[in-house]
Amino acid sequence: MKRTLLLIAAVAMSMASSAQFGGGFGGFGGFGQQGPQEPQTELLDAAGFDTVISGKPVALYTISRGDITAQITNWGGYVVSLMAPDKDGNVVNLIPHMSQVKRYLNANCGQYGPALGRFANRIANGQFCIDGVEYQITKNSGQHTLHGGSAGFDHIVWDVVKVRKDRLVLKSVLADGTDGFPGTLTTILTYSITKDGGLSISYEATTDKKTVVNLSNHTYFNLNGAGNGDIMGHQLTINADRITETDRSNIPTGKFLDVEGTAYDFRNATLIGDRTAQGGGFGQQAQQDPMKVRNFDNNFVLNHEKAGKIELVATLYSEESGRKLEVLNNHPGLQVYTGARNAIALESQMFPDSPNHPEFPNTVLEPGRKYEHTVIYRFSVVK
Repeated sequence: MKRTLLLIAAVAMSMASSAQFGGGFGGFGGFGQQGPQEPQTELLDAAGFDTVISGKPVALYTISRGDITAQITNWGGYVVSLMAPDKDGNVVNLIPHMSQVKRYLNANCGQYGPALGRFANRIANGQFCIDGVEYQITKNSGQHTLHGGSAGFDHIVWDVVKVRKDRLVLKSVLADGTDGFPGTLTTILTYSITKDGGLSISYEATTDKKTVVNLSNHTYFNLNGAGNGDIMGHQLTINADRITETDRSNIPTGKFLDVEGTAYDFRNATLIGDRTAQGGGFGQQAQQDPMKVRNFDNNFVLNHEKAGKIELVATLYSEESGRKLEVLNNHPGLQVYTGARNAIALESQMFPDSPNHPEFPNTVLEPGRKYEHTVIYRFSVVK
């Protein structure tokens, strides 16, 4: 009854909710916001997303099942709200967000929860070869390409194919040559709430010319509620014995590093704060303590029992709220990104810069073949 009243009240409270967040960032003190905000307990006002961009309608869609409710906009495929109860039955939004679509329009490199493609993560120097042909693609992160360039999934209006109570199906077509990538890429993106309390994000993609594909999602999580402190007290478990070694610009060297005896060993539940040092920087060991890093921005090489099978690969848990998040996927990599430490991204993916590393799992998609990727963020409560 408590949750039913909460959802019914959302529409009536939408104006107050918009005023609370001021059209800015919800619970994300690290990016453009003046200090932390209170966790969001109401659904976002859909009016803040009702607009037309590039001649296409944009809206906010709500899907729910059981105790889980998600709100998604077809601008960039952004997940802007994900509501789940804690051990006391309190329901709040667990993901940092913005309350108006206009605040997403200039978001750089998919920071706040969008779909990522056609190639998530980095491609070194914005170039790669297929069958001896070199392709130069848009550089949007220094000398490199990040998350597909400047006209990728997070910068387009997705066509809405189907809306159901517990499911949203979107479609995009990236033309041949977009951001320099070869091939017309047609993608079906399905968001759904599973019967066991998960948000499922599933991609199917095809091409008319050989291209490289690595599709993901950049949602952050704080299991105490977005805006309710940091995630240093969260326990993280990852089924991975290795990470991909990177240089100072986060480009893989081609080597794999064993996690044993390092700050990257999350094979057993470990407090994120126990592995995080003071100061800035990402993915680099602290000089004072080799068992800590400044922040995490690393690809973990997952231990799948069977390639292509959806399996449990990571778990995030907050003793404070009692919420547990299990990550299930069918891809070989998981990018762990702690950003401003207010939340954590667990990005299911192929390996970064795979087009330039034949020793990595293949990311070339050929005509007549279908790319498929599913990640499930499954929630439960430990009392």
